[in-house]
Amino acid sequence: MIRIAGDDLNIESFIDAMSKGNPFGCRISSLYKTYDYHLPFVDYWIQADNKSCTSIIARLETSFILLLTDYSDLEEISSFMRVSGAASIICDGKYELDCGLKVTGGPILYSTRLMEQEKDFSVSEPTVKDIYSLISKCASKNFAVPSYESFALDVNHKLNKNTVRVYGIEDNTLKACIMTLAESDDSAVLGALATDPEYRNNGYGAFLIKYINNKLVSEGKTVYLHRAPDENIEFYNKLGFNYFGMWAEYK
Repeated sequence: MIRIAGDDLNIESFIDAMSKGNPFGCRISSLYKTYDYHLPFVDYWIQADNKSCTSIIARLETSFILLLTDYSDLEEISSFMRVSGAASIICDGKYELDCGLKVTGGPILYSTRLMEQEKDFSVSEPTVKDIYSLISKCASKNFAVPSYESFALDVNHKLNKNTVRVYGIEDNTLKACIMTLAESDDSAVLGALATDPEYRNNGYGAFLIKYINNKLVSEGKTVYLHRAPDENIEFYNKLGFNYFGMWAEYK
């Protein structure tokens, strides 16, 4: 049975209980800390059997995040996704959904250890506008960029709620940047690593990955990232990230 969060359902307790040690749980926890269920463009649901909660579903506009388990009723969730108007769904690639959308996927990597820095650059906290401009330069088939208005509104709100952080290397212009997509009490998911094509091969990307990783690990957080299929394999292996599992995105 799928139930929506409300005053009669304490969704926060279910999120806290199930999100630890899970990158999708981290994303749902971070989303809830940023936007609670009273807002019109977000929703949260649980799926439960007779004994316990088996899944958590979160919606931000038409994008969905699923925290699935081996006890999830995938048939019910697939049906729910088909009628919900989902434009995109991200979840653990271990579980297969039948929701009428095209699926792509790749590995989830993680780190729990400090990384040794061989270089030293001055790190800033760049503006959202500058970050957007840089990641737009680096857009690819695996790195789509939303509209500036939606990106700026969402990131600024998350910065105010301390559920994301941003770092960059700049000298008159932003040369490279990185940010967390989501942060919870025990985890963080990295995203938006970008280096201006004019300044690549200077070690900026590796430096920023190590810099943000070390800050997060020092805070007791596991660091996750969703690697694009067949991209940057040697780069992340050399940094020391380990394999966690697979992600799947339906669009």
